Amino acid sequence: MLTPTQKMTIRTALAADGERLAEIFYQAFESIAQAHGFPVEPPSREFTRFKVLEMLTSDGYAGFVAERDGELLGSAFVDERSVIAGVGPVTVDPSSQDDGIGRALMEAALERERERGAAGVRLVQTAYHYRSLALYAKLGFTVREPLSVVQGTPSALEAPGRSVRLAAERDVPACAELCMRVHGHDRTREVREAIAAGTARVVERPERICGYATGFGYGWHAIADTSEDLIALLSSADAFVGLGLLVPSRDATLLGWCLERGLRIVQQSTLMTTGLYNQPEGSYLPSILF
Repeated sequence: MLTPTQKMTIRTALAADGERLAEIFYQAFESIAQAHGFPVEPPSREFTRFKVLEMLTSDGYAGFVAERDGELLGSAFVDERSVIAGVGPVTVDPSSQDDGIGRALMEAALERERERGAAGVRLVQTAYHYRSLALYAKLGFTVREPLSVVQGTPSALEAPGRSVRLAAERDVPACAELCMRVHGHDRTREVREAIAAGTARVVERPERICGYATGFGYGWHAIADTSEDLIALLSSADAFVGLGLLVPSRDATLLGWCLERGLRIVQQSTLMTTGLYNQPEGSYLPSILF
């Protein structure tokens, strides 16, 4: 706990902060998950080190740290690769909870996005963490979609009239147009990076691309014209990485297919937004950011 004589400051995250921030990232998620009897969302400390280093060294992210007397207390990162900013992770050392650190980090992130002129800011909140839901609501976020985190083994499925293949650079304009049609904005940089990494796939009907996925798991998103198009993509997956897929719970066709195929719900999450938001005109899977 901070005492009245101990002043906290918020500053830009530096590469030298990485190791400690990665440890706080893991400990914060481990602590809250164990307290509520749920699986830990980051799969390992190795993953949090990799992810924090990626965010600290990429020009697509902004990071902030809370510090007191040279001691790092927590951090917040923002994905700025789109006109919509995605906040996360926001983590605080478990020994420094309840001192307003999370709020201060969020306020710094939101102020940056206002100055940057982001069209909107979004995040995915872990539903059992009621305090974070209350904080985000106080900061102006609106609940948009309940999400079911589902995990299991992908199930191959014949999709008559559709074919799935690896995405290529030539597919980027069609993917951008699809995202714009479904969500009202595009995520072209993420698509290009996923194509370069070899994780992106598209599903086609004879005349056009009708869906794409940048990958299958927390770190990726997917968009399709219909739930059936998205199911064709999921059926092509080799595995669902990490804790699972974030499935919009109101998409009865998609969630029903997952459950019928033996996938199981492991927890609930919540998509929350400020600024620009359009009700999706199609089927989609958000990433852990939006």
